[in-house]
Amino acid sequence: MKLFNKIIAPLLLSAALVSCGSSSDQVDPKRPIFSPLDTTTMTEVQKYVQNYFGKKFNVDIRYNYEDRLASNLYKLGPASEAQALKYLNLMRYTFFEVYEKVAPKGFAERHTIKQLVLFGTLGYGPTQNLLGEAPFGMIQVYDINRLTIPYLGGDDLSGFNYYYERARDNYIQTLYHESAHTLHQDTPVPEAFLKLTISDYQQDNAFSYWYVRGISSLTAGFISDYASKSPEEDFAELYGTYMVLLPEEWENLMVQADHKYKPDSRYTGREILERKLAIMKEYLKANYHLDIDVVRAEANRRICAKVTLPSAEYYKFVKDDFSMLPPSYYSTIPKD
Repeated sequence: MKLFNKIIAPLLLSAALVSCGSSSDQVDPKRPIFSPLDTTTMTEVQKYVQNYFGKKFNVDIRYNYEDRLASNLYKLGPASEAQALKYLNLMRYTFFEVYEKVAPKGFAERHTIKQLVLFGTLGYGPTQNLLGEAPFGMIQVYDINRLTIPYLGGDDLSGFNYYYERARDNYIQTLYHESAHTLHQDTPVPEAFLKLTISDYQQDNAFSYWYVRGISSLTAGFISDYASKSPEEDFAELYGTYMVLLPEEWENLMVQADHKYKPDSRYTGREILERKLAIMKEYLKANYHLDIDVVRAEANRRICAKVTLPSAEYYKFVKDDFSMLPPSYYSTIPKD
């Protein structure tokens, strides 16, 4: 299975995710975001968004196209309701329900995504196409219409693992990454975390720096090229990547990182990453009573099931059908 990877230079970038930075997504987790609307003219999916995500997790989700929410720099198209429903169910199963089950009570409502807008197409721009942005605290996810959640049915399994990996790495990891930003905005990351690679953050050169030099950012103690942009992105990338990778995948990355970035470096990239992870774990327990390994185990359980067939090994989500409203929704929906 392909490991999560954002090591792509801008010159080669055909679909990039522009994640949020500390100055662009200041979210107050205590602020009420959700405001109930009249449901009499809503579709069932719109009611699902309001009655489940809005009321339960204090998150404002939009999938109907609105010009005022679209970027001025990129051409965007609307998401189909059917595709939006797939994404919502995927998000519910692999993100919100994970926190709901194993995180401290109220954690998901206070410290995860607050505003989310879905668009159907990539963000087509003059120099690159984007998978998403996070302007002014509003997370925008693009390319929803191409979200494919594969099923182990039928004879044609070509591309099965590709679509699984794409759903996990382009959509689920992003949710965990973005939610990590609300944590460090509420309580700053420990100085010990920042000091480990303080002189190696590349800001806007985060992609090109490593690519041009032919160096793996792993050996410098960054889980991805993008993590080297700033301490905030370093924290969020480490959190999101650790959360969705299986233990053996994580170990594979650590093996790749087990070299020194410079001959006079004090630590190997692996040693730096393991120190960062240890600091992160202590920070989360001390400030949020969150055991990231418990959350990760539940996420792994839901995200990845290995199925061995005579032809090959395949990876799938434990839950198969994300295209329908969940049965529990119908038993709890208020009567109009």
